[in-house]
Amino acid sequence: MTTAIQSLTEIADGYDAIVLDQWGVLHNGSTPYPGVADALKSITAAGHRLAILSNSGKRADPNADRIRQMGFASGLFTTVMTAGEALWHDVKTGSVPHRSFHVIESRQGDATRWAEGLDIGMGCDIRTADAVLLMGLPDDTTLMPWQPVLDAAGDRNLTVYCSNPDHIAPRAGGRTVLSPGALAREYEQLGGDVVY
Repeated sequence: MTTAIQSLTEIADGYDAIVLDQWGVLHNGSTPYPGVADALKSITAAGHRLAILSNSGKRADPNADRIRQMGFASGLFTTVMTAGEALWHDVKTGSVPHRSFHVIESRQGDATRWAEGLDIGMGCDIRTADAVLLMGLPDDTTLMPWQPVLDAAGDRNLTVYCSNPDHIAPRAGGRTVLSPGALAREYEQLGGDVVY
């Protein structure tokens, strides 16, 4: 049975930990939602553990840093786990066999920072890459400019590793932007292989 609650404190005692998403729950991508940081401080002060589980294509540490920079107390979350962190570990352990990636990222350098500690090639031409790493999309993009990349990847039967399966993401002012999952879905509809 579904129960409406006014505060996490009403149910926190019934759980070992509370796992939260970040975008759309804690913040809008740049600013925390009003009252969230103080509410979470109260919950941890009462002895409850908090964790972040995010679709972010970046690794856990950069996400933890971003959250702190937004004003959330250091040490508030016992764990931060992201989709990008999971993919990094899959590449590191060899679960992902590819070693040469054509990169799609929201900001230049994101993939290079993500790949630190991995023995892989990044930024390879789509004509020579073993696979595509789809980490992010610029905020002002649409799907249309990416069609040549999708076509080239499809012609070579490349696997696309999508480290953020979201189709849209919130931004300040109630705005939403296109996210990597939308481009991955487009590739799937063309018959391409996508690993989320």
